[in-house]
Amino acid sequence: MTELAAFSLLVVAVVSMLSPMLSDFSTYGFHDWDVETAYRYITVLSLKEYGEGPWWHPWLCGGAPGWGYVEGASNLVSPYLPLYLAADVRAAIRIEVLGQALLGLAGAYLFAGTLSKSVALRTLLAVLWVLNGRWALQAAVGHTWHLQYALMPWAFYLFERACEPGQLRRAVYVGLCIALLVYWGGIYPLPHTALLLSLYALLVAAFTRRLQPVLVMAIAAPVAVAVSGPKLFAVLDHMQDVPRLIESKEVIGLSELLVMLTDTSQRYGSRPVRTPAYNWHEWGIYVGVAGVALLVLALIFGRGPREYALKILGLLCLLLGFGAFHEAAPWTLLHQLPIFASQHVPSRFHYPMLLMFGAVAVATLGRWLEPYLRQRPWLDVVLLVPVALFAFDLASVSRVPFTQAFWMEAPAEIRPAERFEHAQNPPLNYRRRDWAAPMLLSMMANTGVIKCYGIDANFVPGARAKSDPGYRGAAHVEQGEGKAEVVEWTPNRARVRVSGAKPGALVVYNMNYDRNWRANGEPALEFEGVVAHRLDAGESEVEFSYFPRTFAWSIPLALLTLAACFVRRSHLEQLRTRLRRIRPTSSSRAPSA
Repeated sequence: MTELAAFSLLVVAVVSMLSPMLSDFSTYGFHDWDVETAYRYITVLSLKEYGEGPWWHPWLCGGAPGWGYVEGASNLVSPYLPLYLAADVRAAIRIEVLGQALLGLAGAYLFAGTLSKSVALRTLLAVLWVLNGRWALQAAVGHTWHLQYALMPWAFYLFERACEPGQLRRAVYVGLCIALLVYWGGIYPLPHTALLLSLYALLVAAFTRRLQPVLVMAIAAPVAVAVSGPKLFAVLDHMQDVPRLIESKEVIGLSELLVMLTDTSQRYGSRPVRTPAYNWHEWGIYVGVAGVALLVLALIFGRGPREYALKILGLLCLLLGFGAFHEAAPWTLLHQLPIFASQHVPSRFHYPMLLMFGAVAVATLGRWLEPYLRQRPWLDVVLLVPVALFAFDLASVSRVPFTQAFWMEAPAEIRPAERFEHAQNPPLNYRRRDWAAPMLLSMMANTGVIKCYGIDANFVPGARAKSDPGYRGAAHVEQGEGKAEVVEWTPNRARVRVSGAKPGALVVYNMNYDRNWRANGEPALEFEGVVAHRLDAGESEVEFSYFPRTFAWSIPLALLTLAACFVRRSHLEQLRTRLRRIRPTSSSRAPSA
């Protein structure tokens, strides 16, 4: 009964927070919602319209990897894929937000269950993790990568289960959880989870003098890399050519953080305290006075091996979130390392800080309360009342950003162009414009955009817009006479018919070059930043095709690893027995007289 009450409380609170977004499915989201939806819409278009995978995204900036971009096609290996294929993208994206909120609540609740038996305290950690102001602000502006933090408490929960005596085999589930962060485009949640969980394993091993926590990560890490390989190695392959390096010198202090934690002005564009860069959605993290008291309680009173480990991680996140306040500050040093060099806004570490300190508070309060709860189980139900008050205080404040989130309306009619071409600027806009160029509408209009929003701002497209003075068509012939025409087109493929050209001429396809492009089965050439092929004798057609080259070995590796994760010793014994039964006996192999 207590768990049912807790479940009802969490569902009602999160629906209350998201209700402005869920009340009307006809509008589109502002700020980053357009491009984040475009990252998912490439999956829908590729599968439904062209019957192929979302490997290349021709609509972005003259063409960019769809699958090989860290946030690209994040709904392909996802439970939400059927929803995106069956429903309108505006409904699908909203349901994904709701689903990830519920997933985060469930993960935090289960992780808290490894620290306390109290249902009220487990609910408290779930509330703190999902209903705070940072979660709402990030989700409301369309930072869908932030939704993938839902898996962080799951990773810690599965780690704790794998550390139980005789449960080392469960370490594979930790690896699978981290692999999902790769597939779901967790550009910040992934490195944050990997860093914190690895340090947690080392700290717990040191405090408990047990080797099992380290063994768990020694198993989980290669499983995560291998299973996520089809996505991970495609991303790394792309980043070799287009490294994402971002300067990050932002600095805040403790006084600013206290305002961010307690100020109820959680609207987009609010500025209740000085911030070094960007809008309030990167800084606000409302948990209220009660939430701050909970964090202080953890910091002062937390005792025990796991509590010490979590407290150290919480302090690390606290310091990292203050940014580059010194040349030897944690963030200054961490930002020099691969992966973290591609990140900025260090205050994002203050979000996992809530999980670390919140878990310590749950363990500490649980140690004090559990003797009373064993004698008076009904007390746990009573404790749900202050938890409910805390939950609805957070939900009421976090509800505000969602009143601003989905107000954009598409034009009454969108006519897709018969032939795909690149335009310099988006051909369509929302009825009331936002600051960023609309990528989603351009996809619906079947028009690529050279000056796009959604990939590295330092990237220089090689493809030319149709209005560019140097534009010579979707395909043309260089270094010789002749004519080239695209006669068949999909996002990943273009069949070009060539006439009047001699062997040695260069056939050029007006699409950004990437090392995964091939022409007539051979690696394509690069010509002034676009894809090209040198004609051989007898060639009158060139088929340019894009397919991630890392798939050749990453997919078999992922499948073999998945198979190994779920093969049990009993299965191997059964296989050996069957092989013995079908193996010919020595007499049957002997030749007849």
